[in-house]
Amino acid sequence: MTLGRVLMMEMMKLKRSYVWLLMCVAPLLMVTFGAYNFVRYQDVFLQGNAVPWEKLLGQIVTFYGLLLLPLSIAVMAVWLARIEHSENNWKYLFTMPVNLKSIYITKTIIHIGLVGLSMVILYIGTIGAAIIVGVGNIPYGTTAVNVLICWITCLPILALQMILSIKFPNIGIPIGISLAASITSVVITNSAYGKYYFWSHPSLTLIPNSEGMRNLTIPYSLTISLVAFSCIMVIGYRFFRKHEA
Repeated sequence: MTLGRVLMMEMMKLKRSYVWLLMCVAPLLMVTFGAYNFVRYQDVFLQGNAVPWEKLLGQIVTFYGLLLLPLSIAVMAVWLARIEHSENNWKYLFTMPVNLKSIYITKTIIHIGLVGLSMVILYIGTIGAAIIVGVGNIPYGTTAVNVLICWITCLPILALQMILSIKFPNIGIPIGISLAASITSVVITNSAYGKYYFWSHPSLTLIPNSEGMRNLTIPYSLTISLVAFSCIMVIGYRFFRKHEA
């Protein structure tokens, strides 16, 4: 069975559940909350030489990148693996004429695509909110680049959560690990160690420079994220093959 047909098979499974809507709803909730908070307290936020766009962006993306986005990634990974965990469908899947590598890759592709959809919604929602509340100049291009980089920095987290979700049938374990890692990132992101901690990267790539926590460079972010993702994918595939036994 070709990779394309395996991908279509996995997409059909996705249509049977609405859990993928989480990737769409999560950024919209954060955009709504951030815009509301900005409007409500703009007299406080806009004191001195504060830039309205940066203050609005900070309200939207800080906790989305630290908490909501990583948790959404974890829930999506759990669901992609849960389909096979239920009633021991792994054994049935392995009896089909499907290359194991194709199965693992297609689940990862779907996962990456859904996170990408979440990033697109975040971008559109943030720009829309900025226009509605009237923040003045909006750096469309810079914001788009930062959102793209954020998507790439999610890859190591995504790959690791996929390993945990495949290895542990109990959904509480991968979700619990994600929650603990996300809470830890709230502290680490504000320190000099944030650039070494994968759960800090999504927030650091999105947050405005004026907030004083942006200590990543684009080459560093891209390099460490892609290298880590590749290594974790290789490890994850080895774990995946063990289900065949």
